[in-house]
Amino acid sequence: MSKEIIAVDIDEVLFPFIDEFIKDHDARFGTSLDKNHFDTYEFSAPLGLDVPTTIERVYAFQKRIDSKISEPFEESKEAVAKLSKHYELAVVTARHPQFEDMTIEWLREHYKSSFVSITHIGFAPIMEKPITKAAVCLELGAIALIDDSIDHILQCSKSDIEGVLFGNYPWNQTNALPPNVTRCTSWLEVLEHFELQA
Repeated sequence: MSKEIIAVDIDEVLFPFIDEFIKDHDARFGTSLDKNHFDTYEFSAPLGLDVPTTIERVYAFQKRIDSKISEPFEESKEAVAKLSKHYELAVVTARHPQFEDMTIEWLREHYKSSFVSITHIGFAPIMEKPITKAAVCLELGAIALIDDSIDHILQCSKSDIEGVLFGNYPWNQTNALPPNVTRCTSWLEVLEHFELQA
């Protein structure tokens, strides 16, 4: 009997992207960025830059993410390993497809063979053929998406895909969530949500 599929985001779910980006940006450009100012995952406002310059800086940072140096959230390693024993895990990320090779290398370095596939949808406004995470999840037959983005989670919710809204971040605050969406602020809560012992 085949396992059910759960889709998993990378940045802010497995990897503390904004924390690492802020450290890198402050060091390179002499800024003093504050994570609390990132109340959306559109970086141009907190950076005070136009969109093309923002994308250039974010992508330049992504190219520097080294698989052996850039550490994931520590608790995610054990949790993903446990989850993968009961479900097939598929990465669905909004990273640009140009970063596929380095992302695969990073995932293998930290999560071995826990993930069965990876899909890069990119940043929709600059993609020639934008695709949603909900569409990818439907194609995969995923029963759930674990993601820090309210937008991605709500799109899945509307397609009858369970949403696990990960983290308690400035950019994913909301007054109400649909019945098929649950906020989990840690990987321990994710395991409990799927009725697995931590």
